[in-house]
Amino acid sequence: MPARGGNWTLVGEASDPMVADVSVVQELVSYYSTMAQEITSEAAVLKSIGDGDDSQFKGSTADAVRKKSGEVAGSLTKLSGRYDAIRDALTGYLPELEHGLAESAAALQDAENAEASGSRAGSMPDPSQDRAADAPAITSDEQGQVDAKHRAVEGAKADADAATARLRRSVDALNGAGKAAAATIRAAWDDGLHDTRGDKIKAFFSKLLKILVKIFTYIGIALAALAILIPGVGMFTFMAAVAASVVLVANITLAGMGEGSWLDVITSAVGLVLVGMGGALTKAVSTLKTAGLAKGIRGFEKVNAAKIEKLQNVRSIHIKDALTDPAAARTVGTINRHINRLTQVRTDVRTKNVLDGFKEKPNWWHPGKTLWNEDKGKFRDVFQKGDWRAERLFSVDRQNEMLKMQKEMWSKYGVQIAASPTWHSWASGGRVVASWGNTIIYGQGLKPTGFGTDQQRLPGYNEAAKTLTHGF
Repeated sequence: MPARGGNWTLVGEASDPMVADVSVVQELVSYYSTMAQEITSEAAVLKSIGDGDDSQFKGSTADAVRKKSGEVAGSLTKLSGRYDAIRDALTGYLPELEHGLAESAAALQDAENAEASGSRAGSMPDPSQDRAADAPAITSDEQGQVDAKHRAVEGAKADADAATARLRRSVDALNGAGKAAAATIRAAWDDGLHDTRGDKIKAFFSKLLKILVKIFTYIGIALAALAILIPGVGMFTFMAAVAASVVLVANITLAGMGEGSWLDVITSAVGLVLVGMGGALTKAVSTLKTAGLAKGIRGFEKVNAAKIEKLQNVRSIHIKDALTDPAAARTVGTINRHINRLTQVRTDVRTKNVLDGFKEKPNWWHPGKTLWNEDKGKFRDVFQKGDWRAERLFSVDRQNEMLKMQKEMWSKYGVQIAASPTWHSWASGGRVVASWGNTIIYGQGLKPTGFGTDQQRLPGYNEAAKTLTHGF
């Protein structure tokens, strides 16, 4: 129940001092009652097995666990006492809460009535107020008016004080009831039933894994947002793959411990598979590009060699006249510079493996200086050049580059290279969209965060999660 409205400053409070939902407490009473009944029932079954009852559990296995069944039954009986104590404490607290809510509301109403009475008293006539020094003496009727207003003002103030005192009594009574309920619950825990060291380690490890899942899930979401802002950054993809791997391992461990859901394992596995699918497609394009560059370089060298040979033939004609003709000597020098430039270009292409701007690109699963230098260029594209590329966002930039490279290798060097098939582009784009759906629609839309009141969004989610948790 949200905080109640009203001018709580009239009773010395900045806001509603009793924000509580009676229906929630009633639900808790019902929940703990049911839990106590179920635990008691299970304890009775185990106790009967431990006492030798073979109507429900027979065989050598039953004989082997009878002693343990009796011990567990005793522990469950103590545990049910804890739930009984919580139920009883809340059951006793509930009427005090209802009374406190009613009393605090009545106190506010009294204060509002006192405020209205004070306003009315303030508007009553007072002949003594602002009376001139040379005015006649106050008559008995006028004195009666003065006394009446004074009584009304004092009465309103007394009513306001009484309203504040009434609220304080209700708050103190509710606090006392809360302390008594807490004491009852704490006393029930002093029953000799303690977690073993293994239980404590398991609980700590479970809590740690759940924290890791949340942290790395949000890291993955942040990286996805950055990838939209600056598409194509390989380092982001590498970090997202690491985060997805950590989440998957943690979810598998939690599910195996019975502390998590296999639904989370499935969705985190899907996320990692989508990253792997992207890696496989990138590797396929890289393989095609390596083969295409090698074939294109051979074609380039053939064209380059033909150009050099043609220039050499022209130079040989002019060399004969170079000794006597200054113009011919200048022509020979110009031709030599062209030959040297073509030779240098061929050397650069061979050593740098770059042809017409097409070059090998580092893959995201090999993080390092080369990848970071490539990524810096993408940062500059977005923030300096304003060149935000949708093709990078949908991870089809390499496929598009292969199509462009195929056309240029053919038109410039007469070399036919293989480009990425069309389905590669559709698969890459679909993988990106599916990844958004898995991360955002499921991770932030359907699955509760577990923080604060965000424990459940869809009734079907918890049922599905429980089914998968207990069904394996």
